[in-house]
Amino acid sequence: MDMSARDNIPQRGAKRNYAEDGPDMRRPDKLAMTTDIRVSSPAVIDPPVASTNIISRPPIFRNDDYYKSLYKDEPDFRALGQRDPEFKAVLQRGSHLDFASPKSVMQLTKTLLKLDFDLVVDLPMDRLCPPVPNRHNYILWLKELLDSSSSPYLGSGEPTRNVVGLDIGTGASLIYPLLGCAQRLSWSFIATDVDAKSLTYARKNVQLNNLESRIRVVDRSATDRLIPLDELALEAIDFVMVNPPFYTSEAELLGLARQKSQPPNTACTGAPIEMVCAGGEIGFVGRIIAESLVLRERVQWYTSMLGKQSSLAVLVDTLKGHGVTNYAVTAFVQGNKTRRWAIGWSFGSRRPSLSASRGCEPPAGKKLLPPPTETTIGTWRASQATPEQLRLAICGTMDSLDLISWTWDKSLSRGVGFADGNVWSRSYRRRRAREREITGLTGERVAKGNLSHPRENQSEQKPVQDSVRDPFGFSITIGLSRPTGNDADQSVVVARWLQGGDHTLFESFAGLLRNSTRST
Repeated sequence: MDMSARDNIPQRGAKRNYAEDGPDMRRPDKLAMTTDIRVSSPAVIDPPVASTNIISRPPIFRNDDYYKSLYKDEPDFRALGQRDPEFKAVLQRGSHLDFASPKSVMQLTKTLLKLDFDLVVDLPMDRLCPPVPNRHNYILWLKELLDSSSSPYLGSGEPTRNVVGLDIGTGASLIYPLLGCAQRLSWSFIATDVDAKSLTYARKNVQLNNLESRIRVVDRSATDRLIPLDELALEAIDFVMVNPPFYTSEAELLGLARQKSQPPNTACTGAPIEMVCAGGEIGFVGRIIAESLVLRERVQWYTSMLGKQSSLAVLVDTLKGHGVTNYAVTAFVQGNKTRRWAIGWSFGSRRPSLSASRGCEPPAGKKLLPPPTETTIGTWRASQATPEQLRLAICGTMDSLDLISWTWDKSLSRGVGFADGNVWSRSYRRRRAREREITGLTGERVAKGNLSHPRENQSEQKPVQDSVRDPFGFSITIGLSRPTGNDADQSVVVARWLQGGDHTLFESFAGLLRNSTRST
C-alpha cells in the first residue's frame, strides 16, 4: 500500500481531480502474522475436530447499508428460532434464551453468523465465544476509518479497493476475519494466534467458509513480535486489529467477576490466557504502540478494542507522549448492557471522518478526543441563499487562492482542494504580490533585451514557500437539512479536514469560508 500522500499530489495550478493511489505495494500472496497469549484449559474436553466435507458456496453480496442496519434493535429470539431450528432448540418457552448456558450463547453466535452473514463456524466449548453484535461494530468502525482516510476523496470511500488486515490473537472463532471478508469482498486477512487449539479451529473455520485464498492463519509464539511484517515479506498493510486480554492476572479476573451482579450474559467459556496477560490490555496495546513507532506508515491504521474505559486515557496519553496526533477513539455498545471502547492511531496525514475519530465522549471529557475533522460553516434559508449561489461564492474564493488543486463535483455538491500551507493569509498574499511584481519587472527587462544578469534575475524569483510533504487537504460540501418544526429545507455548508498535520490551519481555513459566504 502506498502511504505517501505526496506521490498523489497534482502539480501546482493543476485544477483537477486528486489522483488515485499509486501501485499497491502489498503482497497478499505472502500473508502471515502474530497473536496474544492462549493456553488450553483441561477443564472441558472437546471431541477432536473432525474432517468436514467443504461445500462450495458462492459469496452473497450485501451492500454496506445492510450491515449498518444490523443490531440496532435487540434480536427477536422467537423470530430467530423460526428461521433456524438449531436456535429454536435452545430457547425456553419459545422466546427466552438462557445467557448463563454456554451452549445457548454459543448457538446464538452461530445462528447470527449464519443468518446475517452467511457464515458457518465450529466453536470449542473451552474458548471464548464472541458476541456477534459487538465484534460486528468493530468491523463497521474499521470500514469507516479506512474509507474516510483513503483517496479518492471526492467519493464516499472505495469499498472495492484491496485491503489487507492483521488480526492479532484471532481465537478459535476467527470472528474478525470472517466478518470482514463477508462484508468486503476485496478484503483479506492475516490471522494469528499462539494457542494450538484455537489455531486448529480457526483453520477449520477458514475451510468451512471457502476463504483459503483470503485468510491465512499463522502460528506465533508469545515472545514473537506482534506485527512482523518483515518476517512475512510484507511491504505494508492497511490495518492492525486486536481484542487484547483485559486482565493483568487471574486474581484480578476473578475478583472483578465477584464484584459484579449477575448480568444476563454471564456465560464465559474462555481460557484464562485469552483474558489475562502481563500488564493487561494496557501492557498488550503498549507493545503494539512500541512496534508501531518503528513500522510507522507501513500500517495505515493501528487499532485495538478496550474492555476498560480507564485504559483509554492511559493509551491516549502514551500516544501523545510520542507525538502522535492522528488518532481516533470510539465506543461499541451492545444493546444497553455491554460497552467496549476502541482506539486507533496512524502516522499518515490523512484524517478520518468526525464519526470515526470522535465516536464517543469519554468520562474524562473531550480532552481525550482528537481535534475535530469537520465543522459547519453556516446554514441558509432559501430566502437568504440558494445552493447555486453558495457554490459560486465558494468556487470564486477557491479560484482566487494559490491552491495545488481544486475540483468541484456537481453530482455530489462537494469540492476537494489541496494547498501548500496557509495560502489565504494576508502575509502570504502580500509576499505573493511582491513576487509577481518582481516577475513582471524581470519580464520587462527581458523584453528590452536586458540579458546581462540572467542568473541574478532568476534567483529573485523564489518560490512562495517550500512544498510541504503532506499538503493541507480539505473538502467543502453543500447539503440540505430540515430543522425540527420547520417545513422548509435549509442549505448547509460543511468543511472537512482531509489531510495534514496542523489543525489550526483547518480552523483558519474554516474562518476564511465563513467570511467568504457571510455576504451570500
